[in-house]
Amino acid sequence: LTPTHRAGVCAFYGECGRNPEVNVSLVPSKVPCLSNTPARVASGPLLSLLRSVCPELVRGDNGTTRVCCNYNQLSALRLSVGLSGAVLARCPACARNFANLYCHNICSPDQSLFTNVTRVANSSALPGAQAVLEYQLFYRARYAEAAFASCQGVRLPATGGYAIATMCGRYGAQLCTAQRWLDFQGDKNNGLAPLQIDFRLLPNGSEPGQGITPLDAPVWRCDQAPSAGQEPCSCQDCAQACPPVVPPSDPPPPFRVGQADGVLVICVLIFAILALVFLLAVLCRRGSARV
Repeated sequence: LTPTHRAGVCAFYGECGRNPEVNVSLVPSKVPCLSNTPARVASGPLLSLLRSVCPELVRGDNGTTRVCCNYNQLSALRLSVGLSGAVLARCPACARNFANLYCHNICSPDQSLFTNVTRVANSSALPGAQAVLEYQLFYRARYAEAAFASCQGVRLPATGGYAIATMCGRYGAQLCTAQRWLDFQGDKNNGLAPLQIDFRLLPNGSEPGQGITPLDAPVWRCDQAPSAGQEPCSCQDCAQACPPVVPPSDPPPPFRVGQADGVLVICVLIFAILALVFLLAVLCRRGSARV
């Protein structure tokens, strides 16, 4: 369903109505239309919104930035990112990395390079169009694991627990991994995902073939600031941001007199002097008694 995998080409574009397979969702479950066509130029309100939601995708001024999403899709993305941002806002790097996962997924002009649509249905909103119900996303394992690591330590102030526990389904924080984290994001039954996404994490050197190139975008560590106006995550949410623990200084070397313990030598000398004084006092007293 995605015959062309090439830079500057989309796998889907626009909205094709609600997903008939999703009955309960916190956000509208609108799905994209199948569209293996060149990316569109972003300008006007779309470009302005892109600068706010997905600034990493902006390439210069009008006419040079291309995307695979329209204004309605980007607005829905802003809502979804806003919901997750409320949980991850304590760590700007984590929040930005998480948002970028979806920015590339939905709006990247090179979408077809790492996306493969696997299931569609006739659109109920647009006659003649096909609505995407499921697709595969190919990521470099390094990219996914780095994004996951930046969020792994973020805590929820209300509970004191880890935010990642609410984003990994039944696995919780202790058993969560990058793969399980993404699998939960792509589960259409999680109350947020509008359709099913099959995340494929590939190690370096592994290629899926058919012209597909796994996404390997830049990632900020949790101890890095995503932009000049932001700060790194706090020590409470990021172990790497904690100041290094200064080891205690070595104790001073023991006091010695030659090869002997200095304290012992002083004690012996004091004892000898006291014994000598006592002996002299006894001798003087005996001499006085004889006189």
